[in-house]
Amino acid sequence: MENRKWLIIGIIIVSVLFIFNMLNILLSIWIFGTLFLPYIIGIAISVIIIFLIRKKLKEKNKNLKILIYAIIIILCIIVCKNLGYPVMQYLSEKPDEIYTKMKELNDSEKLIGLSKEQVVELLGEPQKNSRDDLYTYDAGTLTNYLFFGERESYDLFIRFDENYIVKSTEIHLPLGG
Repeated sequence: MENRKWLIIGIIIVSVLFIFNMLNILLSIWIFGTLFLPYIIGIAISVIIIFLIRKKLKEKNKNLKILIYAIIIILCIIVCKNLGYPVMQYLSEKPDEIYTKMKELNDSEKLIGLSKEQVVELLGEPQKNSRDDLYTYDAGTLTNYLFFGERESYDLFIRFDENYIVKSTEIHLPLGG
């Protein structure tokens, strides 16, 4: 009976270690897959291009062919990396409701031409670090799910002219942060 108890405890320990090991492997695949996906796509595209042009390069000498293939591979990887990461980041960003509302107000330019009083009536009191010619409001957050749900908080900046009428708005990370 005592041996059976230790056998069950051993099976439980091995099972838990196996599950943690599998989770670690899946996490590694996800992280490295995310990091290297643009490079993998670049290599795949370069292989397709090389496959399509290889017949045209049959009569060229071997060193020239290797140079042309290397240039194609490097260019495809650089282009896919420079285009891939911003696209992946854009697709993985999820805004909260406040960010969506403030972004729509900023992009539609609905605030331009309003007085300070109308802005306060619409959005409430500005943050404490606001000035006479610049009101600052919390513009919500964007969560980037590409790498573990990193969050960035944004502010809406409303600039007034000398008559205290809104002349411009913009959303970006807080000043100094």
